[in-house]
Amino acid sequence: MAKERTPDLTTWAGRMKEWGGGNFTFLSSDGEALIFIIVGLPQPLISVYKKKEQKRIGCPVVTDAGYQLYICGTRVARKLAKFEKQFSTSAIIVVRHGAEGDVNSKYDVRICPEKETYSALMKIKADDFEESMIEESVKAASEVMQA
Repeated sequence: MAKERTPDLTTWAGRMKEWGGGNFTFLSSDGEALIFIIVGLPQPLISVYKKKEQKRIGCPVVTDAGYQLYICGTRVARKLAKFEKQFSTSAIIVVRHGAEGDVNSKYDVRICPEKETYSALMKIKADDFEESMIEESVKAASEVMQA
């Protein structure tokens, strides 16, 4: 019989095992993409990377996996803001271009042309999203980003 282990909550991997990683997401690999609809206002976050504090933005979104807090930098958040008038009618796709750990990665942000995608995500929002989830995910993300 395998010994049951308690996750090490001082590490990202340990916390993801404990929490399941469902509350928040970010793009970390070249070519990784995320398709979503925006479901709330941006949330300011502070992370610690290489012992330096950095500003991050938590974007409340619904993906095909349900509600998540998409964590991005201020550059990507400003790109998203340019599409604000289309948040209520279109899904958005963000694609990362740059190696893992590359602070100079580029991000393509554009409107997803398929209206079916927007409709499917709106159905997921109606079935699974509650406003209180935003506060919970911001709290969880903040705890992990300060660890």
